[in-house]
Amino acid sequence: MASEHIWVLLQTKGKTFKVISNPEKGIIEVINEKGEILIRKTNLSKRQVETVERNFLLHIAKKLNGRDHGKSPENSDTFDPMII
Repeated sequence: MASEHIWVLLQTKGKTFKVISNPEKGIIEVINEKGEILIRKTNLSKRQVETVERNFLLHIAKKLNGRDHGKSPENSDTFDPMII
């Protein structure tokens, strides 16, 4: 889907969370390593989703090209912006 954006959040203890955002559908999901949905926000406006992407995800997360990427921390960038 063209409007779906997929991100990976790398945490300090080696955990990764996948964030899927879709401005057209007004959805943001946070999924843990087990594939469980931790947070699901729906009925958001396109502007709200784009604001979250711009102000949070673009600065902290790494954008992926598909849903199957990001399952293995070995294949991802190990940079953690929270560690100085």
